[in-house]
Amino acid sequence: MSTGTMAGNWEQLQAEAVAIVRAAANQDVTLRVVGSAGIRLHCQQPGPLMDRLGRPAKDIDFIVPQQHRKGMRRLLEGRGYVVDRDLLVAMEGTRYSFAHAGSGIEIDVFVERLDFCHRIELTGRLTAHPVTIPIEELLLQKIQIVQMTTTDLIDASVLLATHKVGEDGAEGIDAAHIARLLARDWGFHHTATRNLGRIAEYLTSAELASLTEGGCARVRRGIEQLMGMIDAQDKTLGWRMREKIGERKQWWQDVDDREATY
Repeated sequence: MSTGTMAGNWEQLQAEAVAIVRAAANQDVTLRVVGSAGIRLHCQQPGPLMDRLGRPAKDIDFIVPQQHRKGMRRLLEGRGYVVDRDLLVAMEGTRYSFAHAGSGIEIDVFVERLDFCHRIELTGRLTAHPVTIPIEELLLQKIQIVQMTTTDLIDASVLLATHKVGEDGAEGIDAAHIARLLARDWGFHHTATRNLGRIAEYLTSAELASLTEGGCARVRRGIEQLMGMIDAQDKTLGWRMREKIGERKQWWQDVDDREATY
């Protein structure tokens, strides 16, 4: 990404992300932060842990309802951001990319849903948190990736280390919600459960050396609780039929490098 004066400085990126969400709300535009910035902004605990694990801030990603696209673009261009017209045409209006020449900040905006290896619908859930998408979707956006990178594994581990699974309240991960979603889609279920296993294996890696013994225990406990709820959830007929085919047929959507970046 760009090496401008603000890009990579989390305090300034955070201030800009929050300012954009608030300015959008003042103009009746709904914007919510996704990706690693969303994990940092959802509550106070993940940020310091991500810093200790060497997970730097990079840029800001948002999601916007389809009916608010024009207002979103007008807002960002009014703040000095320039849209990538080539990407806009290539993605047929489902994704926008903006850059600010002065600050070096780059922004991606996804429309209505996160559509990568697996689709994550956010209709009806965008206003559950004042700044970011809900914690469940922050986790799902990581475990939907067929080939998780080191940074994806770190992000997912941080989420599970700082949030209890099944706990009531805004900062708990609703395992039942995740289980219900995966019970309708065998492919997403297959990728997500494999990735939960990968996260558990990754806890012994050097990259997570700064995660305390207690943090590792919380991650393992959270994965066990998630897997238990996912396994216990009744599956749809479509899920059971797709299970019979298994890996003989590709179960994820192909995405190119630009599409997969967030």
